[in-house]
Amino acid sequence: YIIPLSRLMGPEGMGLYQMAFPAYALTLVASSSGLPVAISKLVSENIARGRFQRARRIFYVSLMLLSLMGLGLSLLLYLQAGVLAGRILKDQRAAYPLRAISPAVFFVAVMGAFRGYLQGLQLMTPTAASQITEQAVRVTTALALAYLLIPQGVEFSAAGCAFGSVTGAIVGLLVLIFYYRS
Repeated sequence: YIIPLSRLMGPEGMGLYQMAFPAYALTLVASSSGLPVAISKLVSENIARGRFQRARRIFYVSLMLLSLMGLGLSLLLYLQAGVLAGRILKDQRAAYPLRAISPAVFFVAVMGAFRGYLQGLQLMTPTAASQITEQAVRVTTALALAYLLIPQGVEFSAAGCAFGSVTGAIVGLLVLIFYYRS
């Protein structure tokens, strides 16, 4: 989708869009680095030993911890987007994509808890299904919003494109919740 996106927004719009990703990636790493793998390992160990309640408790504690970390870092990125754009990125227009992508940090962190738990139960289909739907929705939303918002300016088009990560994460999380409840 990068080729049609770059033709649509041009190099300036793509630059603004790509300015948001290092900050987004940093907050993602801070909110859930390695935790889904640790959750998976702990859950699978407890399931193997017949400690089903303990495995579920690990999931609940992890879900709470990742939700709080994701929410805190998402808010931090949103609230500090102007400072980050102006002082570090040296382009105040980059605040729009930073703010647009910030809610994705929360949803991706919560997804990490669900993925870790379901993988600990040896269920890999939920992760695969959520990743496929997440990417499909992300690309579709990014292209649609970039196209719809280009008349408002490249900074809004870049923000719409960045918001695709949020809608993708929401749908990916909904897929995981569906498998969890099944």
